[in-house]
Amino acid sequence: MKASTARTPSPKEIRRRFPDNYTSFHARRYMFLLDTISRLLPEGDRRILDIGRSTFTTLLREQVPAQVDTLGFQPDSDDEHDRNFHFDLNDAQSEDRWRRDLGPYDAVVMAEVIEHLYTSPSLVLGFVNSLLRPGGLLFLQTPNAAALNHRFKLLMGRNPYHLISENNTNPMHFREYTVRELTKYGRGAGFEVVECALESYFERPFSFRTTGDVAKSHWYAMAYRYVPKPLRTGITMVLRRTTPQSA
Repeated sequence: MKASTARTPSPKEIRRRFPDNYTSFHARRYMFLLDTISRLLPEGDRRILDIGRSTFTTLLREQVPAQVDTLGFQPDSDDEHDRNFHFDLNDAQSEDRWRRDLGPYDAVVMAEVIEHLYTSPSLVLGFVNSLLRPGGLLFLQTPNAAALNHRFKLLMGRNPYHLISENNTNPMHFREYTVRELTKYGRGAGFEVVECALESYFERPFSFRTTGDVAKSHWYAMAYRYVPKPLRTGITMVLRRTTPQSA
């Protein structure tokens, strides 16, 4: 039996409440992730770590009855209702720099983060594993490197990825991944795959964000509902930390 949760807001409700371009682009993804967490997170007193404080953090705190901490570039803060821990995940490549004063958590949310890191996922996921209780869940979202829109751009001789930003707190995408790659990295870091979904939940292509072309956004989303799953734009993977044999 799962703990009771609030009703998941619709993408329209999320966009109305947070009318910025980024939230508009990700509103459907937010709804999908909230539903997934509500469905799979066990009942009881729970602690969740959301990597990268965002609008989603606010929605998660309202949706799921749990203590939700955040981890990111901001300084440590011990506010009872907004506790953050400073850590750059690229520093996961050196175990002596890992934070050992966090957790253990019942769940970690790592949504649209891993593609922004230049450090190998094998090292990053090893650090994330250390933050979880045995059996704890990692909710991982990232763009699908094999998506149809990427293939079209390559066929036209265009690079499907943005140039790396000079701002190291928002470096754009260093590397995107396929389901097979993420599965291999997860298993190598001590996780098992609970479930994996490929969906086209991004509200519209990047070029539609500033134009506000709702019609193009609608038809784009409709078209992607009928493409084969391996060609859809987003990956949502739920991983469970396996209990060590010595435990």
